[in-house]
Amino acid sequence: MAIALTVICVAENARATDAVSAASVSPAYAPVKAQVCTDCKINVPAGMIPQRGVVLSNGSFATPVGYWEMVDIDQHKMTRFITQLNASTHKLDVVQSRTVLLSDGDVAAVIELANAVWRFPQKLPAEQSTDVVWGVDLFDGAVARKEFGVGQVQGDGANLKAALAQIWQRLAR
Repeated sequence: MAIALTVICVAENARATDAVSAASVSPAYAPVKAQVCTDCKINVPAGMIPQRGVVLSNGSFATPVGYWEMVDIDQHKMTRFITQLNASTHKLDVVQSRTVLLSDGDVAAVIELANAVWRFPQKLPAEQSTDVVWGVDLFDGAVARKEFGVGQVQGDGANLKAALAQIWQRLAR
């Protein structure tokens, strides 16, 4: 009995040590924040706002459809969803969504790129275009950073967008 109890304790301690090691692999999320939004209107559909994470959006003036990507850092998941503007309520309805689970490495990569956006002291740059819009929303509890513009996001925002596209392409087969 004592041997079995010792084996169980050793196994539990090993699992706890592995969990601590895995947690320490991920970099800290949002340790430096610039351009924090305290009273901004968040247009992300309510069920798609992570406690801590990233939401990217793309759309066009020519259509009421929007394309979104959400990463929830705490739940290790990424969701791509499509919204359509409801003409009667003027709110965004989620019409399609799909979620994939992220590895610790994927989450660490997203955190590094999101941190670069959090740290960036100015508005994110954009390449001008007349018919498309973009949005980058970062969340850390009650604190948010909201960026949007006409055209295509550039710089750190584009790096984050490209990384999410690569992760999605690899996982959502």
